[in-house]
Amino acid sequence: MPDAAPSPVRVSCDRADAMYRVGEAVSFLVEKVGEGSPDDAVVTVTWNGGAVVHTEQVKIGALPQMITVGAEQPGFLRCRMQWEGLDASSEAPQAAAAVSPERILPSMPEPEDFDAFWTRQLAPQANLPLYASVSLHQEHPDGVIYNARVPMPDGTSVFGWLLVPHGSGPFPAIARYHGAGVYAVPPENGLDWTTRGIMVFSINPHAIPNDRDREFYLELRNGGLSDYRIRGRENPERVYFRTMFQRAARAVDFLASRPEWDGALLIAEGHSQGGGQAVAAAALNRKVNGLVVSCCTHCDHTGPAVGRVAGWPKIVNVENGIPDPAHLATARYIDAVNFAARISCPTFWSMAFLDDLCPPVGNYAAYNRLCSARKMVRYDVAVGHIHTDECKAATVKWVEEFVRS
Repeated sequence: MPDAAPSPVRVSCDRADAMYRVGEAVSFLVEKVGEGSPDDAVVTVTWNGGAVVHTEQVKIGALPQMITVGAEQPGFLRCRMQWEGLDASSEAPQAAAAVSPERILPSMPEPEDFDAFWTRQLAPQANLPLYASVSLHQEHPDGVIYNARVPMPDGTSVFGWLLVPHGSGPFPAIARYHGAGVYAVPPENGLDWTTRGIMVFSINPHAIPNDRDREFYLELRNGGLSDYRIRGRENPERVYFRTMFQRAARAVDFLASRPEWDGALLIAEGHSQGGGQAVAAAALNRKVNGLVVSCCTHCDHTGPAVGRVAGWPKIVNVENGIPDPAHLATARYIDAVNFAARISCPTFWSMAFLDDLCPPVGNYAAYNRLCSARKMVRYDVAVGHIHTDECKAATVKWVEEFVRS
C-alpha cells in the first residue's frame, strides 16, 4: 500500500506537552498546512473516547482557528477534524489533551474476592514441579537460543524461547510477553537484550508451540482461537485470559529456576497485549521485581459503565449504551487496574495519547494504582498504537539503569 498523502490540515494542542489541569481551558489549534484542502470541515471534541462535548463547522479558508473547551474532571479530550471526501484509508487530523491524568481513577471497584480468586487459580501450578523441556535451537552470534516447553497443571504448556547471553553469567532476566494474534514468536525475538547481558524467556501468548508451519497458525487463527478475545467473558472461571495470565506467571517461575539467572533481577516486559500479560505477571508472581510496559491492554475494561472507551480486548459488550452486566463482572478479574494495585516494584510505563486500541485514559487508570515508590510514566502525544523508536530507546535506557542499580 502506498503511503497516504500528507493531510492538508493539522490539529494540535496549544501546549507541546498536551497537559492541562482540571478547571483550565484546553485549546486546540486547527490550521491549514498544505494544498488540496476542502472548503469546509467539521471539528468534533470528545471526552474519554465517548461523549461529544463540542462540535462546529469551520471554513478552511478562515484558518487558523482555536477550538477551546473546558474540563472539570480528570480525563482526556480528543479533537478530530473530518470532511466530506476524506480518504477512508487516511487518518483524520486529530490531537488529544490530558486533563490532570494523575487523578484518573478506575471506572469500577475491584471484586471483593479478587485476591482469593487468583490465589485459587494459581494454587495448582504452585505445587507443580518445573519439569521443563529445554533443547538447543541455535548457537547465534548474539546468544544461545533454546526451545523451551513448561507444563501447566491443565495439561497445556507454556511455549517459549530461552535466550542466554554468551559468557559465564549469571545474568539478570526478562520475561518477554507478546501482542495480540495467533502466530509463532520468532526465536530471535529478544536477542537485543542478550547483547546487553540479559537473558530472556520470550513466550507465546497462547499454549501453542513456536516452531510449526504457517498453516498450523492460520488454522488456529481462523478456527480454534478465532474468538479468544471474547471467549468465556460470561464467567471469570472460563474467560480465556485467565489461562493466559496463569501462563504469564508460570513463565516467571521457569525463568527464576534457571541456573543462568543471577537470582536478583527479573523484569516482566511487553507491548500491547504483552503489556497486559506483564502487568498480570508482576501482580501474580512476586519474583518479578521490575516492570516495563507500553500501550498496555486490559486497562479499565469497565470504562463503558461510566461513559469511557474501554481498552483492548474491549471484552464488555455494549448495547444501546448499556454494558452487559455479566461481562462487567468477569472483566474486573482480568483488569490491569486491579493487578496494578498489587504491584510495588520499579515500573516504566509508556502510552500514546492517540491510541484507540489501548486508550490513555485506561492506561492512566491502571498506572495510578501502582504501589511502586519508583515508577515512571512516558507518553507520545501525536501517535496511536505504535511502539515508537523513541519509546524503545527510552525502554532500553530504563532497563540498563535498573540493572546497574
